[in-house]
Amino acid sequence: MAKKNFKSGMDLLLQGSKNHIEAEKKAEKDMEQSHLTKATYFFNSETLQSIKAIAYYERITIGEVIDLALRKHVQAYEHLNTAKEQYAQRCSNK
Repeated sequence: MAKKNFKSGMDLLLQGSKNHIEAEKKAEKDMEQSHLTKATYFFNSETLQSIKAIAYYERITIGEVIDLALRKHVQAYEHLNTAKEQYAQRCSNK
């Protein structure tokens, strides 16, 4: 005796919208990650635990916590233009 296929009606409609939502989320994530660069750094254990706690409390990723902290530091840095110029000169001399 063959099994009956009940994938019709509402189930079929919901499955289609679920696939569409997943595809949209994947496309959005790909767009966000297109400007990111992967890097590896060492952190003090206590600092890392604090970063993890902040990420958990704010319901954001660890990478987002680090990115926000670095952006604030860069914005507050007084000699940013001079540092960028010297770094560009160093890179062009290699």
